[in-house]
Amino acid sequence: MAYRQRMQHDQIALQLYTVRHLAAVDLPGTLRAVAAAGYRSVEVAGLPETAPRDLARMLDDVGLRVVSAHEGIEGLRRDAGAVADRLAEIGSPRVIVPWMPEADRATADDVRRFAAELGGLARTFSARGMKFGYHNHNFEFASLEGTTIWDVLLAELPPEVDLELDVYWVSVGGRDPVTELRAVSDRVQLLHMKDRAPGSEPHDAPAGEGTLAFPEIVEAGRAAGVEWYIAEQDEPGDALADIGRAFRYLESLAGPAASRRTN
Repeated sequence: MAYRQRMQHDQIALQLYTVRHLAAVDLPGTLRAVAAAGYRSVEVAGLPETAPRDLARMLDDVGLRVVSAHEGIEGLRRDAGAVADRLAEIGSPRVIVPWMPEADRATADDVRRFAAELGGLARTFSARGMKFGYHNHNFEFASLEGTTIWDVLLAELPPEVDLELDVYWVSVGGRDPVTELRAVSDRVQLLHMKDRAPGSEPHDAPAGEGTLAFPEIVEAGRAAGVEWYIAEQDEPGDALADIGRAFRYLESLAGPAASRRTN
């Protein structure tokens, strides 16, 4: 099957959680290595505690810009304003909640309350000029009271809350990533592009080195208007080698270089 232009080179980013162990030892050196691998944009998570102005300087020094940041719901519940201040200082235009605590998904009503809470937070961040979203794992696709956590969440999330669809976890949850991407195409803005290694036990792999149909995923993302295709691994074998191969593979799926995006 011939594919049309799918994404631009300047839509590829890296989730820094992938290199968290290296960053814990040498954050400036790790950021330099990320830039040397070809990335120009990053999503922030898993970094050692660093003053926002210092992190912003380190990123700027190597030509990396922040396109999103993961923030746990617990910290947002404590002080969403402080989170917004910190993210503004590093230049992040978007915050993503990466996890739904077990207590918030025990019943369908719990999920509905969580969705409403995300909606309230989205409005708070919108007032600060920031977008807001939610990132899935596999547990959302588990059965819950005759439906699934995912279906309850989708039905209840207000339109202010974007989705960051993790295609690996969709697959681990027993769903087809292309089908799910098409189903949420009106609200998915970011994709986590980690592959699923062959074998009976789930394990992630660099994009292009596993079993997921990335050309079809990217084509569905293009049709949906996805803004960012974010390479990530939770457990890389060799983090720097893996992110380099992932970048080169995603770059091979990209269309001609385009002007740098601003959102």
